[in-house]
Amino acid sequence: MRYTAGIVDDEPKLRRVLINKIEKLFPNIEIIGEGSNVSEAIELIEDLEPDIIFLDISMPGGSGFDLLNHFDNIDFEIIFVTGFNEYALEALKLSAVDYVLKPVRDDDLVVAVHKALSKLDRSEKVKEYESLKQNMLSGSQQMEKIAIPSNNEYYLVFLKDIIRCEGWQKYTKVYMEDGETIVSSYNIGIYKELLEKYGFIMCHKSHVINKMHIKKYQKDGTLIMVDSSQVPVSRRKKDEFFQMIIKPD
Repeated sequence: MRYTAGIVDDEPKLRRVLINKIEKLFPNIEIIGEGSNVSEAIELIEDLEPDIIFLDISMPGGSGFDLLNHFDNIDFEIIFVTGFNEYALEALKLSAVDYVLKPVRDDDLVVAVHKALSKLDRSEKVKEYESLKQNMLSGSQQMEKIAIPSNNEYYLVFLKDIIRCEGWQKYTKVYMEDGETIVSSYNIGIYKELLEKYGFIMCHKSHVINKMHIKKYQKDGTLIMVDSSQVPVSRRKKDEFFQMIIKPD
């Protein structure tokens, strides 16, 4: 079966490299258009209706993620092509959306393209890209700082640096990415209300976790965070947790 594709990247040399790789590895994919920014990507999609778009994330005049907000119904596959960006990458992973890192390696490209082709007839696209929008929003919001009260002082910390919060008696232990633990005079319920809009999840009555710092989920209902700490997911929260975090391939 033959497929069509468009490539959107603000660097012509990188577009040419990607075109050469696709032509060599996937003779059944025809490159029908190119663009250098989001506006050109929208025009390409509306005029030519490709099956797949290879889309750079960081471009002048708008992010590749801005493309998602333009279309109400995404009936094509997107493979994001990106340099390393911690929060963009976490958002892509959590949303089960295809991506390859620059410089693009042949084996990574093959995996991403095969995955995209296998999903072309599935109905989950809209759900996955809606999830990506939410994960990108929470990732960008985590660049904000909050004040954590502790005894007679306040710690000013970036949200992105908080791994998790754990209720402890009437206090809360806030575990930071640098290994520091802050004992806050606020209880865990306050942190639930404060942090949920920034991509944090209350997975247990005593635990609020930053989903950007999840390393893996064990089938016994335990989360392993990036600092190797283990956090339980309550039985009552498992269904909700799966809907928010675990995405099908």
